[in-house]
Amino acid sequence: MTAISLKDVRKSFGRYQALKGVSFNVQEGSVTGFVGPNGAGKTTTIKVMAGLVRPDSGEVRLLGRDPFEDVEVMNEVSFVFTRLMYPPTDTVLEYLEDQAAVFGGDVKKAIEEFDLKVHLKKKLSELSSGLAQRVQLAAALLKSPKLIIADEPAANLDPPARNELYERIKELNRKGVTFLISSHVLSELERVIDRVVFISDGRVTFEGPLGEALDRGEEIYLLVDNVEKALSVLSGRDVRKDGAYLVVRVDMAEAISSLEKAGVRVLIARRSSLDEAFKKYTNLGG
Repeated sequence: MTAISLKDVRKSFGRYQALKGVSFNVQEGSVTGFVGPNGAGKTTTIKVMAGLVRPDSGEVRLLGRDPFEDVEVMNEVSFVFTRLMYPPTDTVLEYLEDQAAVFGGDVKKAIEEFDLKVHLKKKLSELSSGLAQRVQLAAALLKSPKLIIADEPAANLDPPARNELYERIKELNRKGVTFLISSHVLSELERVIDRVVFISDGRVTFEGPLGEALDRGEEIYLLVDNVEKALSVLSGRDVRKDGAYLVVRVDMAEAISSLEKAGVRVLIARRSSLDEAFKKYTNLGG
C-alpha cells in the first residue's frame, strides 16, 4: 500500500510559486527522507498534507484517502513540526490532555513511555528543543497513527536529543509506523531512512531507495565512543584514522549495524559523497 501519494501538486502565494508540480510516493512501512535546501518547498508540501494549506491543483492522498474530502483520515496520521503549534502558556499536561480529548489515547501511558512525569507542570514555552520534540512525539502517538509526517524534527536539537529522536523513530518503524521526515541535511537522516525524496525549487528531482541516490563505494567517516573496539570490529576492511574519525570504505548501514551490535556507539556518521548528492539533486552544484 502507498502511505502517501502526491500527483502534480501546485501552490502559489501571490506571484511566488512554492510548489511547481510536486509528485512522489511514500511506501507503507518505510522511513522516507524528504530532503532539500531551505525554501525548496518542504514545509509547504507538509502543510498541504496536513490540510493547513489547500493546493491550487493536483492530487493528495494519505493512506489512500483525500485529506481535504475525508478528514477522518487524520485520525490515523500525525504531524510533528519544528515548533509546538499550541498556546505557549499551556502546560505539558494540558497539551496532552487536549490532544487526547480530540483524538483519544492513554495520556498516562504516554507520560510513562516518554518519561514526562517530572515535566507535566512546565509551560510549553519553557521546554528545551529536545523536550518539546519528545512531548510532540508523545502527543502524536496518542492516536496510534499508521503514518507520521515530521517537518525538520531534529532542528535545534543537540546530539544526545537527536540520537534519542532517531532511536524512537527506528523503534516505532519496527512496530509498523510509516515515516516521512523532512530535512535540509541528508547526513542527519541516513541512519534511519531507507528511501529519499529530493526537492528543489518546488520540484521533486529524485525519488527512490537511498542506495540509488548515494554512491555506496565512497568512504564514510565515523565518530565513535570506543575507537579501539571499532577498529577491531572493522578489521579486515580498508579502515584508517583521520583525526577523531575512522574512515572506512564500506556500506554505511552495514558499518553502523556491525558497530552497534558490538556495543560501539556511533556518534556521527557521514560520507564524502553526501554533499555531492545533495548538490546533484537540489541544483546547488552550479
